[in-house]
Amino acid sequence: ASGAAADGVDEITSAAPRLAQHICSPKKFNRVAAMLYSLLESGRVNAENASAFFSVLAAGVSTPRACRARELRVAYRRLYLSASLKESLFGAEERAMIDVWRLRVLVQIDLCTDDTFQFAGSVRKVIAKLEQLPCFYRALEPAGAVHLPEAERGRWIDAIFDCVDAAFEQHKHAWARSSVDLLVKAAVERRQNFSAPQQQVLQQWNAACKGQKIQRQQQAARDERSKDLTSYERKEKEWQSADITTSDGGGDLGGGIGNWLPEQNNN
Repeated sequence: ASGAAADGVDEITSAAPRLAQHICSPKKFNRVAAMLYSLLESGRVNAENASAFFSVLAAGVSTPRACRARELRVAYRRLYLSASLKESLFGAEERAMIDVWRLRVLVQIDLCTDDTFQFAGSVRKVIAKLEQLPCFYRALEPAGAVHLPEAERGRWIDAIFDCVDAAFEQHKHAWARSSVDLLVKAAVERRQNFSAPQQQVLQQWNAACKGQKIQRQQQAARDERSKDLTSYERKEKEWQSADITTSDGGGDLGGGIGNWLPEQNNN
């Protein structure tokens, strides 16, 4: 059972306002997150204090991109994964928000990886959520697309945008570019769902992706031309060093073309 303060008020309920303040501090986050994780895992969170506990969790994501900090990722993942696995403790609206946190916290952290396969898998999760939003042009809709109800889309937009932002930070790495290109393209195709400032950033990312793609294509073309030229030069060298013989099968005329030409002048 959960503990009770001296005045009979549940300890978690009593401490929640202070914990909500402390969890917003990067210097205190790991310690507060460890305490909250312990409360969840020990069964101290119940119907009486779940709403108060949830308010602390909500404060922890009030700066959504904080979970990207290398020194905070482990604590963020452990706490919010535990909360998502115990979502039955919370009310319907709270469970709906925990579902958003699966993307905004857990997937966003996974996008900070340097593992190609984990990154690509996380990008696919963001694209899958994007595909639940309508496209700007109906002709671009995937076959069988099922959209979120319009009333539910708002809570997802910022979470999706933060994930696209986290993924774009990896665009500088060659192993991430194809996945990022696909993700940005999917977001731009649904740009009308985002705020005006977000749409501007999406267009900037799209321009950067297209510019990088053109540069890669141009470099590939230069490499191909260079490879062809090298092959030609190699064959030319082989030809120049080859012995010249008479067409009727006569003897060796003494080396390559450089020796053969003066001999012809003397005849």
